Amino acid sequence: MTVSFIELIGYMGSVLVAVSLMMKNIRQLRWWNFVGAGIFALYGALISAWPVFAMNAFIAGVDIYYLVRMNRKEEYFDLLEVDVHRSDYVKRFLDFYREDLHAFFPDFHIEPGREYRACFALRDARPVSLIVFSPLSGKEMRVEVDYAIPQYRDLKTGKYIYTEGIKRLGLDRDYRFICQTDNEQHQRYLKAQGFERTGERDGTPVYVYERT
Repeated sequence: MTVSFIELIGYMGSVLVAVSLMMKNIRQLRWWNFVGAGIFALYGALISAWPVFAMNAFIAGVDIYYLVRMNRKEEYFDLLEVDVHRSDYVKRFLDFYREDLHAFFPDFHIEPGREYRACFALRDARPVSLIVFSPLSGKEMRVEVDYAIPQYRDLKTGKYIYTEGIKRLGLDRDYRFICQTDNEQHQRYLKAQGFERTGERDGTPVYVYERT
C-alpha cells in the first residue's frame, strides 16, 4: 500500500498530538499539541474534511490562547534556604524524584559532614526546584544539583536563580559556578543560563558561570 504525501501529513499531526499528551510539562504539552493540531487541521483542509479542520483549528487556537496566558502571567519567585543534612522535606523531595534526578545528577548523594549551601526555588510559594552548591576554593562553588521538577522546566526558575537568587545568597559578586555534566538536556539548560563550556574533567564536560 502506497501512502500519499497528504496521508503522511495526517499521520504526522496525529503522532504529534499523541506525543504531546504524554508530556508532563504543561507548556511543552500546549506547544506540541498546537503544532500537531495545526498540522492535522492542514490535513483536514487538504482532503476537504471540514469537521476535522474545524475541530483541530479550534484546538490549535485554544493552545495559542493558553500559551500567551502563560507567557504573560506574572509569577512570584523566591528562595528558601535549607539545611540538607537536617531537613526532612529535602530527604522526601530527593526520595520522591530520585529516579528522574539521577538521570541528570547520577553521582549526587549527601555526604555526612560536608558543607553545602542549598535552597528551594519557589514559584508562587511552590517548591519547584532544588539547588545544592558546595564550596570549592576561594569564590568558587560547585553545582551539585540544580533540579527542576518536570512541570516547571521552562528556564524561568533557572533565570531567577542565577540572577536575583544568588544575590539573596550573597554569591552574586566575583563568584564562579562550576557544573560537570554529560547529560545533553542539562547542558542545553546550562548554556541557556549563561554557562560556558571550558573543557572536560575525567571525560565529562565542564561548564562555568561567572558573576563579575
